[in-house]
Amino acid sequence: MIANPDDDINLLRIINTPRRGIGRKTIEEISAIATARKCSLWTSMNALVAAGDTPISEKTRIDLEMFINFVTERRATMLSGKDLSNKVKKMVDEIDYWSYLVQEYQKNEKAARYKFLNIDSLINSISTWEKDPDNFKKSLYDYLNRITLISRDDSEEEDKGKVNLMTIHASKGLEFPVVFIIGCEDGIIPHARSMEENDGNVEEERRLFYVAITRARDKLFISSCQRRRKMGGVVECTPSPFLDEIPEALVEYHEPKEPVETADALDILAKMKAKFIM
Repeated sequence: MIANPDDDINLLRIINTPRRGIGRKTIEEISAIATARKCSLWTSMNALVAAGDTPISEKTRIDLEMFINFVTERRATMLSGKDLSNKVKKMVDEIDYWSYLVQEYQKNEKAARYKFLNIDSLINSISTWEKDPDNFKKSLYDYLNRITLISRDDSEEEDKGKVNLMTIHASKGLEFPVVFIIGCEDGIIPHARSMEENDGNVEEERRLFYVAITRARDKLFISSCQRRRKMGGVVECTPSPFLDEIPEALVEYHEPKEPVETADALDILAKMKAKFIM
């Protein structure tokens, strides 16, 4: 997000992580302005803070201004070369990310440590990259471009006999000839929690779905279950409401085949046994 503040998806992921007092209503206000002006959330946020007459409280305005200043200051230091890994480490310390994880995972310190180790791995990765004598440019842009190229190289190996299984977040920046989005059901896409919290997360889920469908270059297959096992029982499932937002002309529906009758199934099984059992 520091590299590209206009990346709405990543802005929503970090705007209140760790907690900065920027809640649901504020994000809804920012989103409404962005939609009306057809601009990014970052541009909308700056406009909201700069406006003399705003619908937000003075405390909220200060919280937003502090967030904007934080990102702006990091951009000033991180987009230039030199010592990027230490700058990232300093930023992680400055936002006290470890304390945030401890608070979020009060009953599972192991999970908090695991997530913090991911941050350490990222910093070590940057440090290793910086020490490579073949890297003449060492800015944040250069690092992000490098890891994007590595990911793309991995997906273009000569061995075609494999499937890349990944989350939607991990697929950002990548493209594939054929993409399968599985489990495209209400409660999964969008996630049930985003509906319960009602704090603007539905819009983020919609953006993530857009990311998923635009990973496909040639063909996109979207599937959903009619029923699914959950909590020891079976629940009926409905397709994601996001599917209704795709233009009808772009969609081809494949209805499931009629189930095979028991008698027919037994007849098929008998024929298979006769063929393979001597």
